[in-house]
Amino acid sequence: MSATYQLTDIRNVALAGHGASGKTSLADALLYQSKAVDRRGSVDDGTSISDVDEEEKRRKFTIDCHLFHVDWKGKEIHLVDTPGYPDFIGNALSGLAAVENVVIAVSGPSGVEVNTRRVFQEAKRLHLGRFIALTKMDAENADFAARLEQIRETFGTQCVPFYVPIGQGATFSGLYDVLGHAETSGEGLAMDPAEAYRMVIETIVELDEELMNRYLDGESIPADDLREAVHREIAEGQIIPIVPVSTRKDIGLKELFNLIADCGLTPEDLHRFAHEGEGDDVEFSVSPDSPLVAQVFKSSNDQFMGKLNFLRIFSGRITPDSTLVNCRTGKTAKPGHLYRQQGKAQEEVKEAVAGDIVAIAKFDDLHISDTVASANNGSSHLVLDAIKYPVPMVPRAVEPKTREDEPRISAGLTKIAEEDPTFAIKRDARTHEMVISGMSDLHLDVIQNRLKNRFKLEMNTHIPHVPYLETITGEAEASHRHKKQTGGRGQFAEVHLRVRPRERGKGFSFVDAVKGGTIPNQFIPAVEKGVREQLERGVISGNQAVDVEV
Repeated sequence: MSATYQLTDIRNVALAGHGASGKTSLADALLYQSKAVDRRGSVDDGTSISDVDEEEKRRKFTIDCHLFHVDWKGKEIHLVDTPGYPDFIGNALSGLAAVENVVIAVSGPSGVEVNTRRVFQEAKRLHLGRFIALTKMDAENADFAARLEQIRETFGTQCVPFYVPIGQGATFSGLYDVLGHAETSGEGLAMDPAEAYRMVIETIVELDEELMNRYLDGESIPADDLREAVHREIAEGQIIPIVPVSTRKDIGLKELFNLIADCGLTPEDLHRFAHEGEGDDVEFSVSPDSPLVAQVFKSSNDQFMGKLNFLRIFSGRITPDSTLVNCRTGKTAKPGHLYRQQGKAQEEVKEAVAGDIVAIAKFDDLHISDTVASANNGSSHLVLDAIKYPVPMVPRAVEPKTREDEPRISAGLTKIAEEDPTFAIKRDARTHEMVISGMSDLHLDVIQNRLKNRFKLEMNTHIPHVPYLETITGEAEASHRHKKQTGGRGQFAEVHLRVRPRERGKGFSFVDAVKGGTIPNQFIPAVEKGVREQLERGVISGNQAVDVEV
């Protein structure tokens, strides 16, 4: 269990990039390479360890972020496979918020794409350690030199090749270790090894005065000294290693793992900040022995276990008997069980410490971005800033295919919204429509199919009606006499109404202009109520009338 590892032995790593760049295939290959699973998954065959949702299998791309853990060279590595298409950027941002390192997949044939840039910049904003996996280097049109030039032009000259392909395309057969000076004649390399060494070594020593002096003196600097400097410079965002890989040929997987294990950031390498009450952000100690600071970064509704909330523990420790408090609501609960995720499989653990990622169940009203602390600390808790997500801007009005399903559809969509921070549901008070909003039509199509698959509910969708407003352009007066005999005393009323327009945005104003008590005061509120009801219904188009004085 992960509590047996020291903090310096933990690596939290997100796999990110553009859709179809090979992230999920890389996740499957890394899991198999590390013997964390006994079979190799395949996205094309629908057997990927990562893509476990029916929609993911059918569409052959990742929609949610998925969690794994492997042991490599005595290091506990937590992997988070994130979606690549911009339609599902919310779950990618959730994954990045839970880690210290990110491996950005860049397709050898396709190069840098839209979402590659987006996740790269988000990782930079979060000060994560960045690595680039140049995937599909066995593909027919892979071109290492062209991709290297494009990456350096797009992301900067701090991106350097720690390994050079031996051959490329169909002839891709291995890697040349630039720092390790692996024995090779240089024949068949996709780049001159001397040029690659100069590019890497000069980037490293440029930021370390001692190494710079040794380099200028002509000393051959040991690889271990260089890797120690690389670790520091990755933490400062000054160097970004590039590793070519082929998941079909199992090339580059060990090298990528070794680089993460040797040079990746540990949980204590990243400065973490939180605030207490309304105070400013302060840096807190990342340690298993410090007060508990954890954050929900992912939620899912399990068929058998109910709602699972996934916590990244930044400081402190949790056991099944710990009394936890939701810092947003003040509610407390004991987790009872702690789970580590391996794809869709859960493994129960007895303790989780700073650096770990675990799931807990049966904690009501816990949502993504909520901070969880220990109730034993009294009312004083450090609270993390909420994870930043884009606002969903693509709306659709929805209605059930059958009237009986209306309350069930609202409940089902609410459960899906709890899992997806870029999906929203509301009822428009003016059009009386239920409106869902997402990142794109594809995003909303996936939501609609999930509602059908999970809850056996179908709905019709259309473009939401525009909630137009009515107003008046000039003053007017009217009078009406109401007489109705119903067999008793009958009804009689006489109405004198005067309306005039107000400035745009001033709203509705009701003026009691009755003089001399000709209308008893107890009737006035009913008159105003009737006017307001009619304004809600409108006069011409059936839309709300505004900016009127009556």
